[in-house]
Amino acid sequence: MGQTASHALVAAADLQPPLAMGVSGLETELGETVQHIKMLGSTRFMKTILCKHPKEGQLVLHVFMLPVSMPFDVTQQIQVLRTQYTKLDGAQRLLSHTQVISDDRAVYILRQHMHNNLYDRVSTRPFLSVNEKRWIACQILMALREAHERGVCHGDIKSENIVMTSWNLIFVADLAPFKPTFLPVDDPAEFNFYFDSASRQYCCIAPERFYDPGSSIAQVLTASGINGSYDDPRLALQPSMDIFSAGCVIAELFLDGNPLFSLSRLLQYRKGTVTAAALVADIPDKQIAALVGHMIQLDPTERLSAAEYLEQWASIFPNAPLAAYMDQASPDVRMRALYDEMDEVDDDVCEITASIACANVRNCSLPSSRCMGIKVLMRCSRGAMRGDPDLILPYLVALASDESPRVRAEAIIAIRDLLQDLQLLTPINSNIFGDYIAPHLQYFAGDASVGVRCMVASVLGDLADTAYFLTNGHSAYEALSNQMRAIVGKLSFDEAEVKHVLLCAFPQLYERGIQSLSHIITYLNDRDCWFLRAAFFDVVFAASAQISRHASREYIVPLINLNDQEVFVVISALRALLRLVPQMSPAMLWDKLVEVQRFSKQPLKRGAHEFTEFVLANARLPMPAQTARLALEISRSTADSEEEIMQMMASNEAPLASAQTVQLREIGAALKTVFLTPIKDPWVSATEPRVGTKSTTPEPTSDKWQGVAEEGDRAIKAFLRKKALELELPQAPRRRRFEGWRPQGTLVAELSEHNDAVTCAVATGSSLFVTGSDDGSIRLFDGTVFRKSAVCRSRALYVLGGRIASMVYHPVLDCVVCSSDNGSISVLRPRADELVELAKRTMVPGEYAVALGFAKDERGVSVMACTSRSRVEFMGVADLMPQDVVELDPSLGRPTCMASDGSTLAVVATAKGWLQLLDTRFRITLKKYRHLMSHPITALNMYTASSILASTASGDVSLLDLRESKWPLCVSSRSMQELKSNEVNRKLRINAMALAPHMHYVITASNDGMLRYWNLDQLSQSFVINSSETVPPYSSYELDNTVYYCENVNVPRSPGSSRNQIGARLANDVARAQATNNSRPGGPVTSVCILGSPSVMLVVGLQSGAIRVLL
Repeated sequence: MGQTASHALVAAADLQPPLAMGVSGLETELGETVQHIKMLGSTRFMKTILCKHPKEGQLVLHVFMLPVSMPFDVTQQIQVLRTQYTKLDGAQRLLSHTQVISDDRAVYILRQHMHNNLYDRVSTRPFLSVNEKRWIACQILMALREAHERGVCHGDIKSENIVMTSWNLIFVADLAPFKPTFLPVDDPAEFNFYFDSASRQYCCIAPERFYDPGSSIAQVLTASGINGSYDDPRLALQPSMDIFSAGCVIAELFLDGNPLFSLSRLLQYRKGTVTAAALVADIPDKQIAALVGHMIQLDPTERLSAAEYLEQWASIFPNAPLAAYMDQASPDVRMRALYDEMDEVDDDVCEITASIACANVRNCSLPSSRCMGIKVLMRCSRGAMRGDPDLILPYLVALASDESPRVRAEAIIAIRDLLQDLQLLTPINSNIFGDYIAPHLQYFAGDASVGVRCMVASVLGDLADTAYFLTNGHSAYEALSNQMRAIVGKLSFDEAEVKHVLLCAFPQLYERGIQSLSHIITYLNDRDCWFLRAAFFDVVFAASAQISRHASREYIVPLINLNDQEVFVVISALRALLRLVPQMSPAMLWDKLVEVQRFSKQPLKRGAHEFTEFVLANARLPMPAQTARLALEISRSTADSEEEIMQMMASNEAPLASAQTVQLREIGAALKTVFLTPIKDPWVSATEPRVGTKSTTPEPTSDKWQGVAEEGDRAIKAFLRKKALELELPQAPRRRRFEGWRPQGTLVAELSEHNDAVTCAVATGSSLFVTGSDDGSIRLFDGTVFRKSAVCRSRALYVLGGRIASMVYHPVLDCVVCSSDNGSISVLRPRADELVELAKRTMVPGEYAVALGFAKDERGVSVMACTSRSRVEFMGVADLMPQDVVELDPSLGRPTCMASDGSTLAVVATAKGWLQLLDTRFRITLKKYRHLMSHPITALNMYTASSILASTASGDVSLLDLRESKWPLCVSSRSMQELKSNEVNRKLRINAMALAPHMHYVITASNDGMLRYWNLDQLSQSFVINSSETVPPYSSYELDNTVYYCENVNVPRSPGSSRNQIGARLANDVARAQATNNSRPGGPVTSVCILGSPSVMLVVGLQSGAIRVLL
């Protein structure tokens, strides 16, 4: 309206007639009946109505009622609106009016309706993330750039006039060239009449639009009359005014809906009593705060254009995917574009991508497009949105009811994966499983498609585990478990394919108390489905550690039929029997050994390995001679084939320098001068004292800096001596406690908390020890409680997922670094009742850390990760960020283990019997060694500063002198005959070794369940810890400057031995086994460590998941 007309309209507003709900004048002009839906807003200046047009759909109708108390010509204003519409034709980010109609009572302005605006969206769940807010701010500036380049100014930019789609694509609407450009500073009536439509008492008007009485603007307005001309450039809107308003809207967006200015505060800002810096100080995003502070400067000439802001602040705006701007494309086309860009989605745009996918996935007409949408959503859920189900989960649940079975199955798997990524439940999501997930699962379990029901059965175990850990097993989990029992019961009477999948989830469901053993036993009644019988025994194999001894003897073993006609069922039954051996009585074992005699009459083409393992697991018990003879023939034929493969490997050794130290110049390494610094806690600031530790500065045992500086240069020598005294060294080990210690094998405690094999065990500097398992969990135990009770529980649980591959402890930093085969690496700090996560990282897909170690250089302590792709990656211990990579020779075999001295050297061993020496200071490989017997190396330990102990899959422990490239000693649990013939006995495979600090003995843990004590100084003092024969017969011989020391317990069997000889030997074995004390583990020993406090004890981890503590 004309500038002076604004005063008259304010006065005449109360005399306007009420709005006719039929809007008859508009209907006459359009020629169609316009249906009134609801009133969107009603102010004295203008009414806003939501209407429905038969052809155009929903429209927003702005109605300006002409005053009846004064003549008012709107011809000029209508012409301006139509001219503006022409200028904005084809604009991408501006939602202009489409029609302007007038009659003798009112002016009608129509535009397309958008369901949401920015003001409402800011306060609607799921709340906008920082990156989404930045993208909206970028779009606002893009819309202003487009308008200003077309010579159009908005005039009334506020959050209500920023309309948006469901995927946060924004449009600037309701351009207001008819509102006054300037307002009197001493009369708020005009501001309230024109600009405060929502009565929120906030103001986004630029301060230069307010004028004082008697100013030049006031004089121009007085001279212009009621219908002032729009051609006067002094009264025209300026782009800088829109820039100020846009800055206010962006600030409101980042302040979660709180306006930057009220009218009174803006007038104070206009006077200079409030600074821009103080106004934007509450904006948490400091880069956005700087942008807003520049946009709301008092001097309009200091403000940049929208295009300049987009150029100069481009680094803070995310690069949204192309599909975000495809507002005219179909949902299928938009989803395809998102899927094609999925690999390029990073943390900056994953929320934006997820919003687009959620808004379009249900509207796609093609099932393939909806499946693409699910994949896009899951890709986003593993980025910055990890652990936040609020946005994605409702859409996945809705897609699980899709008309396409393929989409339903994909959605159910995605729901499982999304929930598994949760680390904790927020209060608002505390009942998400019982109130939301379980009712939908009950509905999905009755799906018409067998494939979908199979998917439901496959996710039940994972969902039960996830719910248990997230709810800590409280009452919320009990309610959920009752609902899941009903689902399992429903699926248990389904078709064979569904029951087969449900069997695979039995170990998890059984552990969580959702499915019982009686459920799956009924599956054996279906005699036509051999795969159900095979799956049953496979489940018994996987869940043997969870099934009690009574249940195994009374229910499982009698059902194992080795006479099945299907060979795959027999193989699965043998594998199950192998796991159940520790729980079976001798009579049961004899019956099964008699039953397997039929394999001597029928050719054993498949299952030879399972058969042999089962027989060898019972070698200490009496057995039919025919069964023993058949097992020996099979095992020998397998060993011969393996020996031939080993002999085909070529030897390629290169001698190391014969000097006492490695000559770095000879290998081309660049020399550096390095000043050592104390080892600081990387997770504690420099001014913060380290919690739980004492600052110690031990005196060096010798002056390591003597001879470095010249005698006359006392300043340098004093400086170096000071640096030596500043070194923070680990406290000296308690040598007296470990000296002369001989393990007794007495059982102190038994712990059964892991659900699978215990792969790692490390002792900390105190009485605590940490264990890792194939079930993906890491548990913390306290050794002091064993004095009070033989039954105790872990102090803390940390779930890393996958299978725990390696674990190593740093005594100075007091942290444990652990890795899993799912690619995760975590740094944990053991406390009395918790494992504190200090850092975590996930490696690239397909790669994981096989072994871990520590290195130290001028940058401090680093973590070394020997990966499955034959690389050694160095990472900062504070944040696990990559530093350097050393590429190993892949032709030497798959890496299996690694050992380091924590400072300068590391050794990596492979499955082909090779060892590679690394210099961890310069991150280079120095030399490679070949094991003297070329067997796969299973464990490594530093013995001295220049020697290392290597254990093998055949039961040997060899000592390697790194400087001399010699193997001076080899101790073996094999017999002398097996040792001389280099015959492989996989039953004696050494899975782990444990060394006491600065001692000359080593403890080995083997597949045969034995713990062996090897005294490397006095080999005659060696013995088997958990055997009735404390001093088994040993023998030794020397060959090629290597002393071989072997154990003669295992007397080799001959195929030609008579029945009486075999029976006598096995009878002796039985007698010896019955005399063995209770400390003998059941099954293979997979890990071992020495605990030094409160007394010296052995921590033994078993393949069954049990942990035994021995004195």
